[in-house]
Amino acid sequence: MINEKYKKDLESLEAIAIEQHYKINLSIILITIKCTAEELPEVIDYFSKKGIEILNEDVEPDCEEEEIDTKVVPFDPSKIDIKMDKITIDSIIKRIKNKELEFDSSFQRKSGLWTKKQKSQLIESIFLKIPLPAFYFDATNDDKWQIIDGLQRIGTIKEYVVEQKFSLTGMEFLKDLDGLKFDELPRSLQRRIEETNLNAYLVNPSTPKNVKFNIFKRINTGGLVLAPQEIRNALYQGTSTKFLLQMSNTREFIEATDYSIKKDRMLDREFCLRFVCFTQLNLDNYNGIMEDFLNQGMEYLNGATEEKLYQIQDKFKKTMKICKQIFGKFAFRRLNTEERRGPVNKALFETWSIIIYKMNDSDVQKLIDKRKELCGEFTVLCGDYSFQNAIRATDKTSVKTRISKIGKLVEKILDTGDEV
Repeated sequence: MINEKYKKDLESLEAIAIEQHYKINLSIILITIKCTAEELPEVIDYFSKKGIEILNEDVEPDCEEEEIDTKVVPFDPSKIDIKMDKITIDSIIKRIKNKELEFDSSFQRKSGLWTKKQKSQLIESIFLKIPLPAFYFDATNDDKWQIIDGLQRIGTIKEYVVEQKFSLTGMEFLKDLDGLKFDELPRSLQRRIEETNLNAYLVNPSTPKNVKFNIFKRINTGGLVLAPQEIRNALYQGTSTKFLLQMSNTREFIEATDYSIKKDRMLDREFCLRFVCFTQLNLDNYNGIMEDFLNQGMEYLNGATEEKLYQIQDKFKKTMKICKQIFGKFAFRRLNTEERRGPVNKALFETWSIIIYKMNDSDVQKLIDKRKELCGEFTVLCGDYSFQNAIRATDKTSVKTRISKIGKLVEKILDTGDEV
C-alpha cells in the first residue's frame, strides 16, 4: 500500500541511494516523502528490503564520490616512482627514536585503535617469523617519512619497543611471555624483533601530488580508513592544515552550521576548504573532479601570505554570519514548504558562500531585509528537479548550474524594489 502511494518518490530516492553506494540520509527521506508517523516504519522497511542503509546524520552524504579508477587527471606514468625495499624493524625503531616518521595529530589519533591483545599478537607473529603485510611510506622528505599504510603495526612497535607502554598479554603460542615488556624479554627475542625484515614500498618525490592522493585512497587499509580530508591533511602539512583548523573553530562557522558538522573525521575542515576553493580559485579551471579542486586549495593556502589568510578568515566569518542572519537554523540546507529541517548540503554551502562572498555591503543588507521573500523563492527552487540534480553532482556543468540558478534568484530579490 505504501509502495503504491509513494511509488514515484520511493523509486527516485532508491536511485539516489544506489548512486551513493546504497546509502541515503533519513532527512532526505523525510523531506521528499510526506508520510505520517504511522507510515514511516513501512517507508524505512522499503529501503531495508532493498539493501539500502539509512543514515541519520546532519550532513548530506556525497552523491557522486570520485571514482579513482576513472576520474584521475591525466599524468605522465614515467613520473610515478614507487620503490620496493627491504628494511629491518630496527631501522623503523631508529626513525621513531629520531622523529623521522610522521606521527601528526591526524594520524596519532588513529594509531591506538588496536587492543593490547591485538598488539601483543603482532609481536608474537614477529617471534614466530610470520611475514607481516607490506608497509607503504611517502618518502618525499627523507628526513620524515609519512605512513601511508601500516600505521597500527608501526604504532605497536613504537609503543612496545620504544615507549614500553604495555606488557604482552593474550599470547596464543608463547604464553610464557605474557606480562613481559620489551626490556624484560630475553636478548635473543629482542634481537629477533630488531632484525626482522619488512617489505616497504617508498613513494618517492617525483610522483605527482594528485597521484599520491590516489595512492593513499587505494592502499590505506588500516582499522579506520582515512577520509579524503584526513589524507589531504597528511599530504599538505603546513600553513593550510593550521589555517583550516582555525577556520573550523570559529564561532561564526559553528553557529552558521548549527553545530551540525562533525569534527572527528575533519569534515568541518573540508567545509572550510570548500569555502576557500570556491572563493579564491578560478572556477574556469575546475576540471569536474572535486578532490583535485580541493587539493589545489590546500596548495593555494600553503603559498598564501599572512595578509591574504587574514582577509580570507575575515570574509569567511562575515559570510557565515550573514548566512545565519538570513536562513537561521536552515542555513546551507534545502528548504521545503513544511519547514522540516534537512541536513547541511555541501553544494549549497559552496554556492551560498561564493555568492554572499562576492556581494557588497549594500546588497547584503537588502538581502537580509528581504530574507522572507528570499527563503520563499529558494523553497520553490529547491523543489525544481533540474536544481536538485545540480546539487547532487560535482561535474563542471552542475557546479556552474547551481551557482547560476541561486545567483539569478538573488538578483531577482534585489531587483524587486523596496517592498517585501
